[in-house]
Amino acid sequence: METPTDKQKEGFSPSFICFLVWTFIVIGRPMDYISFLLPLRPVLVMTVLTLIVMFFERRGLPDGMFRRPEVRLVLLFYLIMLVGIPFAVHRGVAFRFVTTTMTATIIYFFVCMIQLRSMRRLHLTAVTIALSVLFSSSIYIIDAARYQGFRAAASAMNDPNDIAMVFTTFIPVCLYVLLAGHGWKNRLIAMLAACIAAAGIMMSRSRGGVLALAVVIVAFFLGSAPKIRGTAKIAVVIVLAFIFINFFSAVEGRFQDMDQDYNLSDPNGRINIWRQNLSIIGENPLLGAGAGCSAVALGLFRASEGGTQAWQTSHSSIFQIAVETGIPGLIVFLALNIYTIVHLRRVRRGRDHPLSRFAFFVELSFYGFWVGGLLLSHGYSGNLYLLLGITASIWYLHEHPAEADQSVEGG
Repeated sequence: METPTDKQKEGFSPSFICFLVWTFIVIGRPMDYISFLLPLRPVLVMTVLTLIVMFFERRGLPDGMFRRPEVRLVLLFYLIMLVGIPFAVHRGVAFRFVTTTMTATIIYFFVCMIQLRSMRRLHLTAVTIALSVLFSSSIYIIDAARYQGFRAAASAMNDPNDIAMVFTTFIPVCLYVLLAGHGWKNRLIAMLAACIAAAGIMMSRSRGGVLALAVVIVAFFLGSAPKIRGTAKIAVVIVLAFIFINFFSAVEGRFQDMDQDYNLSDPNGRINIWRQNLSIIGENPLLGAGAGCSAVALGLFRASEGGTQAWQTSHSSIFQIAVETGIPGLIVFLALNIYTIVHLRRVRRGRDHPLSRFAFFVELSFYGFWVGGLLLSHGYSGNLYLLLGITASIWYLHEHPAEADQSVEGG
Protein backbone atom coordinates (compact mmCIF):
# COMPACT_ATOMS: atom_id res chain seq x y z
CA MET A 1 0.00 0.00 0.00
CA GLU A 2 1.05 3.57 -0.53
CA THR A 3 2.42 5.48 2.45
CA PRO A 4 1.38 9.09 3.12
CA THR A 5 4.84 10.37 2.25
CA ASP A 6 5.15 8.64 -1.14
CA LYS A 7 4.03 11.69 -3.08
CA GLN A 8 6.85 13.63 -1.47
CA LYS A 9 9.43 11.14 -2.72
CA GLU A 10 8.91 11.53 -6.44
CA GLY A 11 12.01 13.64 -7.02
CA PHE A 12 15.63 12.63 -6.58
CA SER A 13 15.27 10.33 -3.59
CA PRO A 14 18.35 8.22 -2.75
CA SER A 15 16.66 5.01 -3.90
CA PHE A 16 15.66 6.57 -7.21
CA ILE A 17 19.23 7.73 -7.81
CA CYS A 18 20.33 4.15 -7.14
CA PHE A 19 17.72 2.93 -9.62
CA LEU A 20 19.01 5.32 -12.30
CA VAL A 21 22.59 4.15 -11.75
CA TRP A 22 21.37 0.55 -11.90
CA THR A 23 19.60 1.29 -15.19
CA PHE A 24 22.71 2.93 -16.63
CA ILE A 25 24.73 -0.17 -15.73
CA VAL A 26 22.15 -2.58 -17.22
CA ILE A 27 22.07 -0.76 -20.58
CA GLY A 28 25.49 0.89 -20.87
CA ARG A 29 27.46 -1.90 -19.14
CA PRO A 30 30.45 0.30 -18.15
CA MET A 31 32.13 -2.70 -16.50
CA ASP A 32 32.69 -4.16 -19.98
CA TYR A 33 34.89 -1.19 -20.84
CA ILE A 34 36.32 -0.16 -17.45
CA SER A 35 38.17 -3.26 -16.28
CA PHE A 36 38.43 -2.49 -12.55
CA LEU A 37 34.61 -2.39 -12.29
CA LEU A 38 34.09 -5.99 -13.39
CA PRO A 39 35.28 -7.74 -10.18
CA LEU A 40 33.07 -5.37 -8.18
CA ARG A 41 29.95 -6.91 -9.82
CA PRO A 42 28.17 -3.56 -10.21
CA VAL A 43 24.81 -5.04 -11.23
CA LEU A 44 24.63 -7.15 -8.06
CA VAL A 45 25.89 -4.27 -5.92
CA MET A 46 23.28 -1.85 -7.29
CA THR A 47 20.53 -4.45 -6.92
CA VAL A 48 21.28 -4.95 -3.23
CA LEU A 49 21.97 -1.26 -2.57
CA THR A 50 18.75 -0.11 -4.23
CA LEU A 51 16.67 -2.60 -2.24
CA ILE A 52 18.33 -1.61 1.03
CA VAL A 53 17.79 2.10 0.43
CA MET A 54 14.18 1.49 -0.60
CA PHE A 55 13.64 -0.42 2.64
CA PHE A 56 14.92 2.43 4.77
CA GLU A 57 12.88 4.93 2.75
CA ARG A 58 9.81 2.83 3.46
CA ARG A 59 8.71 3.24 -0.12
CA GLY A 60 5.27 1.71 -0.54
CA LEU A 61 3.94 -0.46 -3.33
CA PRO A 62 1.63 0.86 -6.03
CA ASP A 63 -2.03 0.32 -5.21
CA GLY A 64 -3.20 -3.10 -6.34
CA MET A 65 0.18 -3.99 -7.82
CA PHE A 66 -0.25 -7.75 -7.42
CA ARG A 67 -3.73 -7.63 -8.96
CA ARG A 68 -2.37 -6.22 -12.20
CA PRO A 69 -2.46 -8.71 -15.14
CA GLU A 70 1.12 -8.00 -16.26
CA VAL A 71 2.43 -8.66 -12.75
CA ARG A 72 0.50 -11.90 -12.52
CA LEU A 73 1.81 -12.97 -15.93
CA VAL A 74 5.41 -12.24 -14.87
CA LEU A 75 4.94 -14.20 -11.64
CA LEU A 76 3.26 -17.07 -13.48
CA PHE A 77 6.13 -17.16 -15.96
CA TYR A 78 8.60 -17.27 -13.05
CA LEU A 79 6.56 -20.04 -11.37
CA ILE A 80 6.71 -22.13 -14.57
CA MET A 81 10.51 -21.80 -14.52
CA LEU A 82 10.64 -22.84 -10.85
CA VAL A 83 8.43 -25.88 -11.47
CA GLY A 84 10.63 -26.91 -14.37
CA ILE A 85 13.87 -27.05 -12.35
CA PRO A 86 13.52 -30.69 -11.15
CA PHE A 87 12.76 -31.81 -14.72
CA ALA A 88 15.49 -29.79 -16.48
CA VAL A 89 18.12 -31.44 -18.66
CA HIS A 90 20.67 -29.94 -16.25
CA ARG A 91 19.08 -29.17 -12.88
CA GLY A 92 22.14 -27.30 -11.60
CA VAL A 93 22.16 -24.89 -14.54
CA ALA A 94 18.40 -24.35 -14.28
CA PHE A 95 18.53 -23.79 -10.52
CA ARG A 96 21.36 -21.26 -10.75
CA PHE A 97 19.72 -19.41 -13.62
CA VAL A 98 16.29 -19.15 -11.98
CA THR A 99 17.56 -18.25 -8.50
CA THR A 100 20.19 -15.75 -9.60
CA THR A 101 19.91 -14.27 -13.10
CA MET A 102 16.14 -14.48 -13.47
CA THR A 103 15.46 -13.49 -9.88
CA ALA A 104 17.53 -10.33 -10.35
CA THR A 105 15.65 -9.56 -13.58
CA ILE A 106 12.26 -10.01 -11.89
CA ILE A 107 13.38 -7.78 -9.02
CA TYR A 108 14.41 -5.13 -11.54
CA PHE A 109 10.95 -5.30 -13.13
CA PHE A 110 9.25 -4.78 -9.77
CA VAL A 111 11.60 -1.96 -8.78
CA CYS A 112 10.72 -0.22 -12.05
CA MET A 113 7.05 -0.35 -11.12
CA ILE A 114 7.69 0.86 -7.57
CA GLN A 115 10.04 3.68 -8.52
CA LEU A 116 8.36 5.04 -11.66
CA ARG A 117 5.20 6.56 -10.21
CA SER A 118 5.36 10.06 -11.61
CA MET A 119 5.86 11.55 -15.02
CA ARG A 120 8.96 13.32 -13.77
CA ARG A 121 10.56 10.00 -12.88
CA LEU A 122 9.62 8.50 -16.22
CA HIS A 123 11.28 11.44 -17.97
CA LEU A 124 14.42 11.21 -15.86
CA THR A 125 14.63 7.49 -16.61
CA ALA A 126 14.30 8.22 -20.34
CA VAL A 127 17.19 10.71 -20.09
CA THR A 128 19.26 8.08 -18.26
CA ILE A 129 18.54 5.58 -21.03
CA ALA A 130 19.69 8.13 -23.62
CA LEU A 131 22.88 8.76 -21.64
CA SER A 132 23.49 5.00 -21.43
CA VAL A 133 23.07 4.62 -25.19
CA LEU A 134 25.39 7.57 -25.83
CA PHE A 135 28.04 6.01 -23.59
CA SER A 136 27.99 2.52 -25.12
CA SER A 137 27.49 3.62 -28.74
CA SER A 138 30.36 6.14 -28.57
CA ILE A 139 32.76 3.46 -27.36
CA TYR A 140 31.44 0.91 -29.84
CA ILE A 141 31.70 3.11 -32.90
CA ILE A 142 35.35 3.88 -32.06
CA ASP A 143 36.10 0.16 -31.80
CA ALA A 144 34.16 -0.60 -34.98
CA ALA A 145 36.16 2.03 -36.88
CA ARG A 146 39.39 0.29 -35.85
CA TYR A 147 38.24 -3.04 -37.27
CA GLN A 148 37.24 -1.97 -40.76
CA GLY A 149 36.36 -5.04 -42.77
CA PHE A 150 35.63 -7.03 -39.60
CA ARG A 151 32.70 -7.17 -37.22
CA ALA A 152 33.73 -5.65 -33.90
CA ALA A 153 32.27 -7.24 -30.77
CA ALA A 154 31.04 -4.75 -28.18
CA SER A 155 32.27 -6.77 -25.21
CA ALA A 156 32.41 -10.24 -23.73
CA MET A 157 28.68 -9.86 -23.04
CA ASN A 158 27.49 -8.34 -26.34
CA ASP A 159 28.55 -9.47 -29.80
CA PRO A 160 27.82 -7.25 -32.86
CA ASN A 161 24.27 -8.60 -33.18
CA ASP A 162 23.54 -8.08 -29.48
CA ILE A 163 24.79 -4.50 -29.32
CA ALA A 164 22.84 -3.63 -32.49
CA MET A 165 19.73 -4.96 -30.80
CA VAL A 166 20.37 -2.83 -27.70
CA PHE A 167 20.72 0.27 -29.86
CA THR A 168 17.56 -0.40 -31.90
CA THR A 169 15.64 -1.05 -28.68
CA PHE A 170 16.45 2.31 -27.14
CA ILE A 171 16.82 4.69 -30.10
CA PRO A 172 13.04 5.42 -29.86
CA VAL A 173 13.45 6.45 -26.21
CA CYS A 174 16.26 8.79 -27.28
CA LEU A 175 13.90 10.28 -29.87
CA TYR A 176 11.32 10.82 -27.14
CA VAL A 177 13.81 12.82 -25.08
CA LEU A 178 14.80 14.76 -28.19
CA LEU A 179 11.22 15.68 -29.14
CA ALA A 180 9.50 16.01 -25.77
CA GLY A 181 11.01 19.28 -24.56
CA HIS A 182 13.50 18.15 -21.93
CA GLY A 183 15.87 21.11 -22.15
CA TRP A 184 18.68 21.66 -24.63
CA LYS A 185 21.30 19.64 -22.72
CA ASN A 186 19.13 16.55 -22.56
CA ARG A 187 18.08 17.05 -26.17
CA LEU A 188 21.71 17.24 -27.24
CA ILE A 189 22.49 14.01 -25.37
CA ALA A 190 19.50 12.30 -26.99
CA MET A 191 20.31 13.55 -30.48
CA LEU A 192 23.93 12.38 -30.25
CA ALA A 193 22.86 9.05 -28.76
CA ALA A 194 20.32 8.35 -31.52
CA CYS A 195 22.68 9.32 -34.35
CA ILE A 196 25.76 7.52 -33.01
CA ALA A 197 23.72 4.42 -32.12
CA ALA A 198 22.22 4.34 -35.62
CA ALA A 199 25.72 4.54 -37.11
CA GLY A 200 26.85 1.83 -34.67
CA ILE A 201 24.08 -0.48 -35.86
CA MET A 202 25.21 -0.11 -39.45
CA MET A 203 28.88 -0.57 -38.55
CA SER A 204 28.06 -3.71 -36.55
CA ARG A 205 27.08 -5.31 -39.89
CA SER A 206 24.20 -7.00 -38.11
CA ARG A 207 21.49 -7.85 -40.60
CA GLY A 208 18.94 -8.17 -37.83
CA GLY A 209 20.02 -4.82 -36.42
CA VAL A 210 19.77 -3.14 -39.81
CA LEU A 211 16.28 -4.57 -40.37
CA ALA A 212 15.21 -3.50 -36.88
CA LEU A 213 16.49 0.03 -37.46
CA ALA A 214 14.61 0.18 -40.76
CA VAL A 215 11.42 -0.98 -39.02
CA VAL A 216 11.83 1.68 -36.30
CA ILE A 217 12.38 4.44 -38.89
CA VAL A 218 9.40 3.36 -41.01
CA ALA A 219 7.12 2.84 -38.00
CA PHE A 220 8.03 6.27 -36.67
CA PHE A 221 7.40 7.88 -40.06
CA LEU A 222 4.07 6.13 -40.68
CA GLY A 223 2.88 6.13 -37.08
CA SER A 224 0.67 8.80 -35.62
CA ALA A 225 2.99 10.32 -33.03
CA PRO A 226 1.03 12.37 -30.49
CA LYS A 227 2.15 15.97 -29.91
CA ILE A 228 4.98 15.80 -32.48
CA ARG A 229 5.14 18.54 -35.10
CA GLY A 230 5.27 17.24 -38.65
CA THR A 231 8.40 19.22 -39.48
CA ALA A 232 10.26 17.78 -36.47
CA LYS A 233 9.15 14.27 -37.39
CA ILE A 234 10.30 14.63 -41.01
CA ALA A 235 13.62 16.12 -39.89
CA VAL A 236 14.32 13.14 -37.61
CA VAL A 237 13.39 10.64 -40.33
CA ILE A 238 15.66 12.40 -42.83
CA VAL A 239 18.63 12.34 -40.44
CA LEU A 240 18.17 8.66 -39.55
CA ALA A 241 17.58 7.74 -43.18
CA PHE A 242 20.74 9.62 -44.17
CA ILE A 243 22.78 7.66 -41.61
CA PHE A 244 21.16 4.43 -42.78
CA ILE A 245 21.96 5.08 -46.45
CA ASN A 246 25.40 6.57 -45.84
CA PHE A 247 26.59 3.58 -43.82
CA PHE A 248 24.72 0.89 -45.76
CA SER A 249 27.83 0.08 -47.80
CA ALA A 250 29.36 -1.34 -44.60
CA VAL A 251 26.70 -4.03 -44.39
CA GLU A 252 25.52 -4.32 -48.00
CA GLY A 253 27.66 -7.37 -48.72
CA ARG A 254 25.94 -9.35 -45.98
CA PHE A 255 22.62 -9.09 -47.84
CA GLN A 256 24.04 -10.46 -51.08
CA ASP A 257 23.70 -14.13 -52.10
CA MET A 258 21.23 -14.76 -49.29
CA ASP A 259 20.22 -18.06 -50.88
CA GLN A 260 23.73 -19.32 -50.11
CA ASP A 261 23.86 -17.98 -46.57
CA TYR A 262 25.27 -20.34 -43.94
CA ASN A 263 22.11 -19.95 -41.85
CA LEU A 264 20.22 -21.82 -44.56
CA SER A 265 22.64 -24.65 -45.28
CA ASP A 266 25.21 -25.03 -42.50
CA PRO A 267 24.44 -27.59 -39.72
CA ASN A 268 25.25 -24.84 -37.20
CA GLY A 269 23.09 -22.25 -39.01
CA ARG A 270 19.86 -20.85 -37.65
CA ILE A 271 17.49 -22.90 -39.79
CA ASN A 272 18.98 -26.20 -38.64
CA ILE A 273 19.15 -24.99 -35.03
CA TRP A 274 15.46 -24.03 -35.15
CA ARG A 275 14.58 -27.38 -36.72
CA GLN A 276 16.41 -29.20 -33.92
CA ASN A 277 14.77 -26.96 -31.32
CA LEU A 278 11.36 -28.00 -32.65
CA SER A 279 12.34 -31.62 -32.04
CA ILE A 280 13.46 -30.77 -28.50
CA ILE A 281 10.16 -28.98 -27.83
CA GLY A 282 8.29 -32.03 -29.12
CA GLU A 283 10.10 -34.24 -26.58
CA ASN A 284 8.93 -32.18 -23.60
CA PRO A 285 6.26 -29.68 -24.62
CA LEU A 286 4.82 -29.14 -21.13
CA LEU A 287 7.82 -28.49 -18.89
CA GLY A 288 10.57 -27.72 -21.36
CA ALA A 289 14.29 -28.33 -20.97
CA GLY A 290 14.68 -25.98 -18.01
CA ALA A 291 15.33 -22.24 -17.83
CA GLY A 292 18.79 -21.35 -19.04
CA CYS A 293 19.27 -24.84 -20.51
CA SER A 294 18.51 -24.41 -24.22
CA ALA A 295 22.19 -24.66 -25.24
CA VAL A 296 22.67 -27.75 -23.05
CA ALA A 297 19.53 -29.33 -24.46
CA LEU A 298 20.71 -28.71 -28.02
CA GLY A 299 24.12 -30.24 -27.31
CA LEU A 300 22.58 -33.33 -25.75
CA PHE A 301 20.09 -33.67 -28.61
CA ARG A 302 22.88 -33.51 -31.18
CA ALA A 303 24.86 -36.13 -29.26
CA SER A 304 21.83 -38.45 -29.15
CA GLU A 305 21.45 -38.06 -32.91
CA GLY A 306 25.07 -38.99 -33.48
CA GLY A 307 26.17 -35.49 -34.41
CA THR A 308 28.73 -33.12 -32.96
CA GLN A 309 27.83 -32.13 -29.41
CA ALA A 310 28.03 -28.39 -30.11
CA TRP A 311 26.25 -26.28 -27.54
CA GLN A 312 24.67 -23.29 -29.26
CA THR A 313 22.03 -20.81 -28.25
CA SER A 314 18.60 -20.95 -29.87
CA HIS A 315 19.26 -17.81 -31.95
CA SER A 316 15.65 -16.80 -31.37
CA SER A 317 13.96 -15.53 -28.22
CA ILE A 318 10.77 -17.37 -29.17
CA PHE A 319 12.53 -20.73 -29.60
CA GLN A 320 14.60 -20.05 -26.47
CA ILE A 321 11.51 -19.59 -24.31
CA ALA A 322 9.65 -22.50 -25.93
CA VAL A 323 12.58 -24.90 -25.47
CA GLU A 324 13.27 -23.89 -21.89
CA THR A 325 9.75 -23.39 -20.45
CA GLY A 326 7.62 -25.47 -22.79
CA ILE A 327 4.44 -24.44 -24.58
CA PRO A 328 2.77 -23.12 -21.38
CA GLY A 329 5.73 -20.84 -20.71
CA LEU A 330 5.74 -19.61 -24.30
CA ILE A 331 2.01 -18.81 -24.15
CA VAL A 332 2.45 -16.81 -20.93
CA PHE A 333 5.50 -15.02 -22.34
CA LEU A 334 3.73 -14.06 -25.56
CA ALA A 335 0.61 -12.99 -23.65
CA LEU A 336 2.77 -10.73 -21.44
CA ASN A 337 4.35 -8.98 -24.41
CA ILE A 338 1.15 -8.69 -26.45
CA TYR A 339 -0.80 -7.42 -23.45
CA THR A 340 1.89 -4.80 -22.82
CA ILE A 341 1.85 -3.50 -26.40
CA VAL A 342 -1.96 -3.38 -26.39
CA HIS A 343 -1.83 -1.21 -23.25
CA LEU A 344 0.64 1.16 -24.88
CA ARG A 345 -1.62 1.51 -27.89
CA ARG A 346 -4.59 2.28 -25.65
CA VAL A 347 -2.67 5.03 -23.88
CA ARG A 348 -1.41 6.67 -27.07
CA ARG A 349 -4.92 6.73 -28.58
CA GLY A 350 -5.71 9.50 -26.10
CA ARG A 351 -3.64 12.01 -28.03
CA ASP A 352 -4.21 14.78 -25.50
CA HIS A 353 -3.14 12.60 -22.58
CA PRO A 354 0.27 13.63 -21.16
CA LEU A 355 1.50 10.03 -21.38
CA SER A 356 0.45 9.39 -24.99
CA ARG A 357 3.71 10.60 -26.54
CA PHE A 358 5.89 8.49 -24.25
CA ALA A 359 3.67 5.44 -24.88
CA PHE A 360 4.17 5.86 -28.65
CA PHE A 361 7.97 5.80 -28.40
CA VAL A 362 8.05 2.91 -25.91
CA GLU A 363 5.89 0.95 -28.37
CA LEU A 364 8.51 1.64 -31.05
CA SER A 365 11.14 0.33 -28.63
CA PHE A 366 9.24 -2.95 -28.37
CA TYR A 367 9.22 -3.23 -32.16
CA GLY A 368 12.97 -2.55 -32.27
CA PHE A 369 13.57 -5.19 -29.61
CA TRP A 370 11.39 -7.85 -31.20
CA VAL A 371 12.66 -7.54 -34.76
CA GLY A 372 16.09 -8.36 -33.36
CA GLY A 373 14.73 -10.72 -30.70
CA LEU A 374 13.27 -13.06 -33.30
CA LEU A 375 16.84 -13.83 -34.41
CA LEU A 376 18.67 -13.64 -31.06
CA SER A 377 18.30 -15.34 -27.68
CA HIS A 378 17.19 -12.46 -25.45
CA GLY A 379 14.01 -13.82 -23.91
CA TYR A 380 15.19 -12.95 -20.39
CA SER A 381 16.93 -9.67 -21.27
CA GLY A 382 16.97 -6.96 -18.63
CA ASN A 383 16.30 -4.51 -21.47
CA LEU A 384 13.01 -6.25 -22.21
CA TYR A 385 11.98 -6.21 -18.56
CA LEU A 386 12.87 -2.53 -18.33
CA LEU A 387 10.41 -1.87 -21.17
CA LEU A 388 7.82 -4.07 -19.45
CA GLY A 389 8.32 -2.19 -16.18
CA ILE A 390 8.10 1.22 -17.86
CA THR A 391 4.90 0.17 -19.63
CA ALA A 392 3.39 -1.07 -16.37
CA SER A 393 4.20 2.32 -14.83
CA ILE A 394 2.68 4.18 -17.78
CA TRP A 395 -0.53 2.21 -17.44
CA TYR A 396 -0.56 2.73 -13.66
CA LEU A 397 -0.25 6.49 -14.10
CA HIS A 398 -2.89 6.36 -16.83
CA GLU A 399 -5.27 4.84 -14.29
CA HIS A 400 -4.15 7.23 -11.51
CA PRO A 401 -4.13 10.66 -13.18
CA ALA A 402 -3.70 12.49 -9.86
CA GLU A 403 -0.24 10.96 -9.52
CA ALA A 404 0.59 11.53 -13.19
CA ASP A 405 -0.07 15.22 -12.65
CA GLN A 406 2.62 15.55 -9.97
CA SER A 407 4.94 17.02 -12.58
CA VAL A 408 4.43 18.55 -15.97
CA GLU A 409 5.88 16.98 -19.07
CA GLY A 410 9.35 18.17 -19.83
CA GLY A 411 9.90 19.29 -16.26
